[in-house]
Amino acid sequence: MVEYSLTLTNKNTNQISRYILDLEEYYENQPASFFTPIVCNKIRNELQSQGSCHINDMYLQIIIKTWIQDIKEGYRDSNVVLDLPKINHQNINSLKGSGNQEIPQLIYPDLSDIEPKIGALPPLDFS
Repeated sequence: MVEYSLTLTNKNTNQISRYILDLEEYYENQPASFFTPIVCNKIRNELQSQGSCHINDMYLQIIIKTWIQDIKEGYRDSNVVLDLPKINHQNINSLKGSGNQEIPQLIYPDLSDIEPKIGALPPLDFS
């Protein structure tokens, strides 16, 4: 078994998180088959706990794709730098915000100065 490591650096805080795994020869040749959803969630949870940052599905996909590509190319160490948001530990799973639902005040354009150029158009009447 060969040891592969992933180093995740958060651009916001420069905090570094590491994840190490041992791959058998079969998975070295086909690393995509190793990264099942269960393994990916385990990696996400470990990196989130180390770095106190939130890793959503898009970021996780970037991390896993980069790591798979590096393993295919024979690299034992992979480095990923992402702009990750800080995690809010309190009630992170129970957020139910609907956002700002107010309709903004309309701003009507001033069309009084609009005139046709060169006379190719009929007179504009916006009343």
